[in-house]
Amino acid sequence: MLVDLHTHTYPGSSCSAITYREYVNWCVDADVEAIALTNHGDTGDLRKLGPALAAEGILLLHGVEISTLFGDFVVFSPDLDYLGTLRAVQDALRPGEVPDHAAVVWVHPVAGGGRSGSAYYPGLERSVAATIEGIEVFNGNWLADRYVSQAQAIARDLGLAQTGGSDAHRVEALGRCATLLPDPVRSTADLVTALKARVTVPHRTDTERRRKRFGLF
Repeated sequence: MLVDLHTHTYPGSSCSAITYREYVNWCVDADVEAIALTNHGDTGDLRKLGPALAAEGILLLHGVEISTLFGDFVVFSPDLDYLGTLRAVQDALRPGEVPDHAAVVWVHPVAGGGRSGSAYYPGLERSVAATIEGIEVFNGNWLADRYVSQAQAIARDLGLAQTGGSDAHRVEALGRCATLLPDPVRSTADLVTALKARVTVPHRTDTERRRKRFGLF
C-alpha cells in the first residue's frame, strides 16, 4: 500500500490551504486506500476527517508534527488523546517519553526545523537517535539531492526506517512523495509496527508515477 505519510490541512495547520472538502475529494479522486494527516500540534482535523474519509472507504492514519531545537518530527500513534498532548513547537522528546504505541519520524532532517528555526549540523542525529524509528528521506518540498542523499545516509547510519511524504500544504502537492507499507494496513497501529520493523520503502512520485498511481493528470 502506497501512502503519503506527511500532509497538512486547514485549520489544523494554519500554514495549509487545503480545506476538509478538498482533502477528502483528492483522496477519493486519487483512489487512495490510506493517507496520514500530520498537522502541527493539532488533532482537531484528525477527529473530523477520520469519519469523513472512513465513509469513503479511506483509512486516515494519525500523526502530529512537532518542531524542536533538534528539527521537526512527526509522531504517529493510534491514541489521539496522547497526540493531543503534543504542541507545534516544544522540547524534543526524550528517551522514555515516547510510549510503546507511538513511533517518531524525523522529517526533512537536513532542512532543519520549520517553526523552531533549528538548523541541521553533522552529528545532530546522535542526539535524537534514541527516540526515533524513521527518517523521512523524500519530502515533497525538499527534493534537491543534498537533502535526499544526506537523509538517506543518516537513515543507513542509524539503521532506521526510511519514509516519504509530500508535506503538502496545497492540494496539488498531495501524493508528491509517499511510502510503501506492507499489507495489510488497517490502523495507525499497523503503521507504527511497520516503522519499528524497518519495512517501509520511500517513493518519490514523479509525474509519470503520479499519473499511473493517482490518476491526477
